[in-house]
Amino acid sequence: MTALNATRFSSALTLCFAGAAAVLLASCASQEAVPVTETKPVLPQIFKAPAATQPTWATQLVTGNFSCEMGNKVELRMDGRVTDGVTLTWKGNSYTMNPVSTSTGAVRLENRSEGLVWIQIPSKSMLLNSKIGQQLANDCKAR
Repeated sequence: MTALNATRFSSALTLCFAGAAAVLLASCASQEAVPVTETKPVLPQIFKAPAATQPTWATQLVTGNFSCEMGNKVELRMDGRVTDGVTLTWKGNSYTMNPVSTSTGAVRLENRSEGLVWIQIPSKSMLLNSKIGQQLANDCKAR
């Protein structure tokens, strides 16, 4: 293709696009204007649970006495309101544990000052010390 033919082709293509744009603009202009109030998006209805409903972790939490590997025993109690936390008793000491959200659905309770972490899944529970990176009690099952 010569330079002259390339210029003609480019000009023809530009005119074609300009013509198509003019047709589109003309078709848009001929439609009736829609009032702004009718163009608001419809928001989905959001279900808001009553304040008295317990959070998901509280409905999944198994409390009571747990027997663990190597003869360890753990007791888990939820006294009073859910917002008061959960009391974990291990080796004669009681700790207030607070829920931490997880992406896996496991129940996770922590006492950050002591470094204790209680993880509960349907098949077992375990007690960890996050400060020293140690498992304190494993394979804990409700008695």
